[in-house]
Amino acid sequence: MQFTIHKSLTGSISKKLTTTLASIITLVGLSTQPVQSALTDKGPIHPINKFPSWVSDANGNALQLCLDGNGAGICTFSPAIAGNAFSEATGFGIEAFWWNASATLNLVGGRKALLVQALEATYLPGTPAATTQFAFGRIRLRVDIPVAGHYKIWHPSLNENNGCQPEEFSANAGTRAINVTRDIGGGTPFDNILKGEVGPFLIWDPNILPAAPAGYVGDPNVNHEVIGGHCDINYFRIEGPAGVNLDGAGNNFVQTNLFSVQGKIFDPTNIPPSIEPIRATYFRTTNASTGNTTARINVWVKAPPTASVTITDLPQANQNGDMTYDGGSTFFKRSLLNATYGPHIPAQVTVVATSDNGMFSTQAMNIIDQVNIQSVSWVAATQTLKVVALSSDKISVNSGIAPELTLKAGINTYPMTQSGAAGRYELTLTGITVPPARVTVTSSKGGSDSEEIPD
Repeated sequence: MQFTIHKSLTGSISKKLTTTLASIITLVGLSTQPVQSALTDKGPIHPINKFPSWVSDANGNALQLCLDGNGAGICTFSPAIAGNAFSEATGFGIEAFWWNASATLNLVGGRKALLVQALEATYLPGTPAATTQFAFGRIRLRVDIPVAGHYKIWHPSLNENNGCQPEEFSANAGTRAINVTRDIGGGTPFDNILKGEVGPFLIWDPNILPAAPAGYVGDPNVNHEVIGGHCDINYFRIEGPAGVNLDGAGNNFVQTNLFSVQGKIFDPTNIPPSIEPIRATYFRTTNASTGNTTARINVWVKAPPTASVTITDLPQANQNGDMTYDGGSTFFKRSLLNATYGPHIPAQVTVVATSDNGMFSTQAMNIIDQVNIQSVSWVAATQTLKVVALSSDKISVNSGIAPELTLKAGINTYPMTQSGAAGRYELTLTGITVPPARVTVTSSKGGSDSEEIPD
């Protein structure tokens, strides 16, 4: 999907452009309202499509990606791309939605006005792949203007901080003379979808029949009254200059309270339990008296509290098994490797999470050493930089498989020297007239640490 900033095609828009930066990409249109989202949280990463399993709002609604049907029914999404293995596995193509609420106004002379509010999953670049996920909230306004002038627009996502004042535009006559799209989002870990204008989710008004289909907050094929708008604005309204015939009946305003709404309520029973890796690190040491090397592996993951989470694939079979739940959202297991297996740390461990109904997911995690920079100092008088770092891999230095540590200072890298006890590394650099702001030490066993130069 190509992200652009859309603006008036034939007229000028009077309000100031506001730019909001996101961690990867934030796109903000003209006449933007100050950001005021009411999305509150996101679930762990889905084990298959790698997007958040759900997104919740301040009203307690938690929605998952709506992927039921063929993409043209109660859930609208682009169909899976034939021949793209990742797309076929996820069940959709270049876009799908946690939520979408749109409204259309009929204006004089066959003209139209469109409001789109959505929380969307897509890919950057546009081809679905395991590492290109991008999620964003969207506000879009497109209005055909019959007569040049000053126009005001009310919609459910206006900013509550200013009392939900309308968006205002000075526009010339023309098709899509008001044309604004504001997309705010980013990739993993998807924090920016909670920072845009979208939310809380509009849902069908439960006091007005028909009721929303079971398991959904609406049906996009049936226009319906809604609740959830900021300042109780549950309508889409455009007001033109005095005297302008905007609706064909002589009125200078047009309004609707009917929206096309899509959203599926999160149901943990129909999604494999998600696994979010936190850390898999090891400690290894050689006993000086016996020469035996033993090790321990610590693994932390996040998974649903109701899931059964286990470790598999460790070569020492009796150290596989159940992980322990901490009562929040984290599972932990320590595996102890004896002298037979301690010298040979496996590259990965596999975590399996299984739900009560038998659905399961797996997650491979790289097992790395833990690196800590013990000290870093720069002495201006001698122009020396000294770094001491420790690795949790304290295997005998004579084993031939001890980790190699590398120091990165500025644009240069330097091998560190093992010094003293096993697992301790030290390096002193001379001729450092300008110290780097921070240094990074990386281990050949995968661990790393960074530290700022002290003042």
